[in-house]
Amino acid sequence: MKEFLQRFFEYNHQINQLLGARFQSYDYQMDQEIIRLATHLINAHQIWIERIEGNITLKNPWEDFPIESFHSRNEALYAKTLEILETTDLDSKISFHSFSGAAFEKKASDILIHIVNHATYHRGQLASLMRKTGLEPVSSDYIHWAQG
Repeated sequence: MKEFLQRFFEYNHQINQLLGARFQSYDYQMDQEIIRLATHLINAHQIWIERIEGNITLKNPWEDFPIESFHSRNEALYAKTLEILETTDLDSKISFHSFSGAAFEKKASDILIHIVNHATYHRGQLASLMRKTGLEPVSSDYIHWAQG
């Protein structure tokens, strides 16, 4: 499982880096809905990592941050995720509360898989929004990334 998750997060990281570079190529001049969804994608990753660590700093997964920091935040989250993969029992149960206050307990491995699935979902939405506004999205299909 650990090797799978390392590869899954390598994919997630690299596609997000391509996405960040695409944002930069447009000089970060994009529709506000694109920016809001892109920042949510990164915020959600941060929130789930913080839930595993037991230390939530964000109060809302839709908090704004400067889109210019997308790349650096993605880098930091990837490094933190790799650290968690090395130090966390993937079968351990993580207790946390949703933002509405509901209590949950999930396996660390399920949370980590969710992070990438959530990002993939929103990258699809971003691709649609980008095309709609005349921008070219990045190719983000896992099967195209996983060559060989």
